[in-house]
Amino acid sequence: MVLIRALARFLILPPALVVPLGLAGEPDATETVVSVLDGVYSAIQAERGEVIYPSICGRCHGYALDGAPDDPDMLPAPPIAGVKFLRKWNGASVAALYEYLRTSMPAINPGSLADSEYLDVLSYMLSVSGMPPGPDDLGSRLEELTGITIELPR
Repeated sequence: MVLIRALARFLILPPALVVPLGLAGEPDATETVVSVLDGVYSAIQAERGEVIYPSICGRCHGYALDGAPDDPDMLPAPPIAGVKFLRKWNGASVAALYEYLRTSMPAINPGSLADSEYLDVLSYMLSVSGMPPGPDDLGSRLEELTGITIELPR
């Protein structure tokens, strides 16, 4: 690392452009890659999300989370669980999905839920998508969510 910094000074590169040992975006051998397949939410958290979902999200995304209208007056919306949903978000971080939900949903009143409620609904979405629960709730610290990748089941 000292050699890399010395070379950076010699080449007059700003420190932000110096990537220690490896390419930007690649985890090094000591980093643990976590995905939604690793049980990143608890079953209890998903149950709390299931309680919130029908009245807030189900009106647009359907009660099966598939985006299909449940009644003739409902407009179709994107699925928020299942294979189509996972394909759309595949490779993205849970932080990106959380921020999208928090700043855009519900469409008629974005940001109207508490952060913990957004996390509960997100956990429910993962549960319906077949992602396994784990022992702990999905954390609200953005750093934790950034380190969790959304991926399709193997």
